[in-house]
Amino acid sequence: MVTINANPDDLFQELVEKTKYLGDVKGKLLEAYQTASKYHAGQKRESGEDYITHPLSVANILAELETDLPTLQAAILHDTLEDTPLKEEELKEKFGLEVLSIVQGVTKLSKVQFRSSKEQQLENTRKMLLAMASDIRVVLIKLADRLHNMRSVEVFRKDKQKRIATDTMEIFVPLASRLGIYRIKWELEDLSFRYLEPEVYYDLSKQVALKRSEREKLVQQVMEELSEYLKNNDIKCEISGRAKNLYSIYKKMEAEKKGLDEVFDLHAVRVLVDDISTCYKVLGIVHSIWKPLPGRIKDYIAVPKSNGYQSLHTTVIGPWGNPVEIQIRTHQMHDDAEYGIAAHWRYKEGKIQFSPDYNQKLSWLRQLLEWQREIKPSDEFVEMVKTDLFSDEVLVFTPKGDIINLPVGATPVDFAYRIHTNVGHSCIGAKVNGQIVQLSYKLQTGDRVQILTSKHINGPSRDWLKFVVAHSTKERIRSWFRKQTEEEQPKQKDEPEPVKAPPKPRKLPKFGKGSPMISVKGIDNVPLMLARCCNPIYGDPIVGYITRGRGISIHRVNCQNLAQLKKDSERILEAEWIKSDLIRAYVVNISTTVENKPGVLAKLSSVISEEGVNIQMAKATPVDTQRSRVMFAIEVTSIKELQDLISRLERVPEVKKVVRH
Repeated sequence: MVTINANPDDLFQELVEKTKYLGDVKGKLLEAYQTASKYHAGQKRESGEDYITHPLSVANILAELETDLPTLQAAILHDTLEDTPLKEEELKEKFGLEVLSIVQGVTKLSKVQFRSSKEQQLENTRKMLLAMASDIRVVLIKLADRLHNMRSVEVFRKDKQKRIATDTMEIFVPLASRLGIYRIKWELEDLSFRYLEPEVYYDLSKQVALKRSEREKLVQQVMEELSEYLKNNDIKCEISGRAKNLYSIYKKMEAEKKGLDEVFDLHAVRVLVDDISTCYKVLGIVHSIWKPLPGRIKDYIAVPKSNGYQSLHTTVIGPWGNPVEIQIRTHQMHDDAEYGIAAHWRYKEGKIQFSPDYNQKLSWLRQLLEWQREIKPSDEFVEMVKTDLFSDEVLVFTPKGDIINLPVGATPVDFAYRIHTNVGHSCIGAKVNGQIVQLSYKLQTGDRVQILTSKHINGPSRDWLKFVVAHSTKERIRSWFRKQTEEEQPKQKDEPEPVKAPPKPRKLPKFGKGSPMISVKGIDNVPLMLARCCNPIYGDPIVGYITRGRGISIHRVNCQNLAQLKKDSERILEAEWIKSDLIRAYVVNISTTVENKPGVLAKLSSVISEEGVNIQMAKATPVDTQRSRVMFAIEVTSIKELQDLISRLERVPEVKKVVRH
């Protein structure tokens, strides 16, 4: 942490101490400090401090990330071109073209913050985002600049504090996350939280403080036990405990509708080892000591986050029955998580040396440049960045195994346009995990997606705008239609015929159109829908219920809701299934109560797969320390297929009960 209210010389000495990783660079840093001091002489900050303390504090923050020398020199000088008489020629002569270029980049972005005009704010935000693609160091300085400003934002009026905090939370926090610089992200989150929700912030701070000693005792016990086991297995490691930042605790409480007493992983135990294979060995040892909570094992090593974050996470039932999160990663992965993109270059012998995967880590920046060419209005561009780059995401695979990150709720159409605009324009269908799905199917992390295309680019359907999520997808679809003249504009089309996917809403065809599979006594040419409350499938005893304006809903005879519906007995109709060559897939929810044993989820999934049944969703929740409940959403074609599957599942030794919902 940078010292606040220190005098400039103390801050400079801190900087010298922190930059020993660069060798002897005190003279070059001193020249930048003296130049900045000369030109900022007499200037004050809102807090009353000498202005020079600000660029020195920014440089100190960047030194903690072990950035290169030109970045540190530029940080010290970053406000000189805009706020002082220093000329570009003099700066270039003293410090070289590279430092000048970085300072110029920062200067162009210097008016990004605190603008009252929404239009100007959007345009400035656009400029800042695009500056990343030319030199990432410009934005690293802006992040450090914002962090130091947030540390001293209390000097402003409350309305300005909230405006700055909102700006920070919407742009700078997700930007730090995208760059993988978690230490800056967490502090920016907590500082923004403090000014956006002050009462909640201080109340939660007090509650967490009261529980701190109890949690630290638990973490210490876990660390000691784990250290002993790993030592006995000849595994070299570093073990430490980390308290989660306040805002992440608040988000967890909000998302899960829980009080602080119900949130157990306020602290995490972190294990650092030398290589990836040892990570998995440690995970096995952890699970041999403490039972893992079902559904809480996350392998970010095999499937990294889009910002490159890699680690194994597991939550176990630790000492005294308390859940504890344990994170396992290599030292290099830890550096990546701490320093983010800055961990992928080093300054040696006057040159920046990039790691082999540096370009891959910044592949998402190239997306910004592509959007810049396509999207002109600033509000659309900034909205696209917030939606497509800064939102929660799912990670899916191409047929070749490449990882594509998309916003949560994204569909195969979003995937197609992320691959290439022409792939989207020629898309006629999609397969997910080898199964044909609707184009409106919501992709899940881990899905393998294959886009089916036509030989000719026929263009998108306007209907796609009803379900696509990515702002960039919507813009490309709209752009297609904008470019068509009234005469050339393609007719609106339905989903292409070649793709016969089981419709997710499962709306049945109208009588007289297609091949109906249900007959309702005395009714013809009326739309039918399968009721979601009981999810009838082919072969179930069924009845029809006349809804108000939505056609007839089909229920199972033993549907719990039917007792209430039968009060309007005149709206209940006899119905039966009709034999048909058309094979349909029906979504059914089943729950299995199982013993908590390693590999049980994989065993259940294997049985379902062997029966040729597709799994749409699987979710495990603990019942108690001995049992868990695993919910599956599966696709079957008939009641017989479901009954056969349930019979197979009941024969699995760990399964205690199987129930259809």
